[in-house]
Amino acid sequence: MLFGVVNKNKQDVIQKENFESACIVRNSIEGTVNTEHPNECVAFANLPSLKTISYRNLAPVCSKDRDLAIVFSGQIYNKIELARTINSDALNNNNITNLVLDLYRKYGHSFVDKINGKFAYAIWDKKQGGVTFGRDRFGIEPLYYYCENNSIIFASTIAPILHYRKIAGDLNFASVSKFLLFGYNPSLSSFFSDILKLRPAHIMHVRGDKAPEFHQYWKLAFGDNLQTGEDIIAEELREQLKRSVEIRIGNDEDYGVFVSGGMDSSSVLGLSAQEDNRNPYTFSYRCRGESFDESPYARLMAESVNSTHKEIEYTPDDVLSMSDIAKDMDEPFCDVGINVATYLLGKGAQHSVPYVLTGDGGDELFAGHPIYEADKIARFIDPIPGVLKNPIFGLASMLPDSDQKKNLTVKLKRFAESMSYPAELLSHRWRIYYQPVDLRALLSDEAHRSIASKNLYDDILSRNREVQGLDHISHSLYSDYNTIMDFYFRRNDINRIFGLETRYPLLDHELVEYCARIPRDLKIRGWFDTKYILRKSMEPVLPHKIVHREDKLGHSIPLKNWLRDKPQVKEFILDHLSEETIRKRGYFNVSYISGLINEHMSMKRNNSHRLWTLAVLEMWLRQHNM
Repeated sequence: MLFGVVNKNKQDVIQKENFESACIVRNSIEGTVNTEHPNECVAFANLPSLKTISYRNLAPVCSKDRDLAIVFSGQIYNKIELARTINSDALNNNNITNLVLDLYRKYGHSFVDKINGKFAYAIWDKKQGGVTFGRDRFGIEPLYYYCENNSIIFASTIAPILHYRKIAGDLNFASVSKFLLFGYNPSLSSFFSDILKLRPAHIMHVRGDKAPEFHQYWKLAFGDNLQTGEDIIAEELREQLKRSVEIRIGNDEDYGVFVSGGMDSSSVLGLSAQEDNRNPYTFSYRCRGESFDESPYARLMAESVNSTHKEIEYTPDDVLSMSDIAKDMDEPFCDVGINVATYLLGKGAQHSVPYVLTGDGGDELFAGHPIYEADKIARFIDPIPGVLKNPIFGLASMLPDSDQKKNLTVKLKRFAESMSYPAELLSHRWRIYYQPVDLRALLSDEAHRSIASKNLYDDILSRNREVQGLDHISHSLYSDYNTIMDFYFRRNDINRIFGLETRYPLLDHELVEYCARIPRDLKIRGWFDTKYILRKSMEPVLPHKIVHREDKLGHSIPLKNWLRDKPQVKEFILDHLSEETIRKRGYFNVSYISGLINEHMSMKRNNSHRLWTLAVLEMWLRQHNM
């Protein structure tokens, strides 16, 4: 993982003791590189949290004449093809960073256009008099940075930046509030007020005393629909999917797949296992409970490819591990216990395989999540005058909660509540958890004053305004690629603590570009026939019961029921939301949180998302001594 310091003033030198101590925050150093003595204005290091072969040999490199220094983290899946194209022998020493150096010398900053992979990098160029940072198209590899007058500090994680500065970061309550709204922070501002994130698909140039300059090198385009028939599209799609899976595996015989039994992960597994010499390992979790247990389908899929399958039981006691998980989060994020599920899967896979493939990104490829169905319905309801629809939605929102996940009552209640959020939020209106009046009631007066002048929807709305003229579903998909993806990646980053790498075949940029051109009615056929073209494409590969199942529940756990029925879960969560804790923090109103708890316990309303988010925030604050 990247770490580095660049002093803009060449008279300033790197604080070596601080730099070296910051390097060991993650307990390992792949290598360091400095520019020439005595004015060492640049220092780069790689701090690999992954011990797998694929993440070794990423030491920073410096050119022979010491006019260039490069540090790189990630994977280049087409590295052999690129090395051949430019006649580079960089791969002979198995250091990908040398290939990046050769690519930069050949193509300049446009070398990122050539790469198929996930990456973050920094390049110090003495001749250009500055440093350049870049991130992959979707932001799979993280990159944080801190700028002050005379220096810039950057890293893949926040801890080395704080450590080098020797200054505790101030909590950015605007980002905290966005986390409360969405379950993750969609902003480029982090939880620390002066530490920022480089946006995916962007390059940042920092030269001298000038303000950073940003350049977007890739933007996903919708609208140019494929004109061929659906049979041809289905066949082409299958080939695109297969290529995307193949280049992420290469010649490896052993690899893992996180499989749920849904179409996305099953497609990845089915296509990956077509080669005879491969021995996939599969991992799934089982959460017992009616309408929550997906394990039979994961088992069926594993049996169909003869994988070595490991099924991990997810019990109420496992929820208690969330406190330890929070310790390794740069920022808190949550999705009702899926954090813990990812942790359990990573722990179960750590000694079996060096990396795992996931099906993340499939919902965005094919508009497969129920929120896109809700989007489609809302498009026809939004124009109806409020005087007609509001009373109906008001009654629906008063329906009691159910212990089932997706019965009609739960769907109607959630839809009715979400329709009151601004339509301009698109798909995000179905993910938000507080109306402005409710958020105001939650926050203390002091906390509210700190965000009163801020529009907490700005990050989402600015992404939504970047494209015009798209159909409603494509507009939502573009927005999601630029926002919610970060949540998927940071969730799977939990696996790094087990030395486990995560690869995302369904987020291959060439595949995504192809699927963006698939007509909308082949993604959602009619009103509710989602992932139509994916199912048609994968019929020759997957079992019939997987392709044509109609009871897909989605990856989740019955946390709302455990919070009511399991003493250990109730005690654990409510301990982090005790009156003493809330008063001591001073961020929230005790009476409002008490009301959330009472509503949930009486089954008047499912507040598990809100309570879990608040509890995870408190865990994160404790673990980071905030």
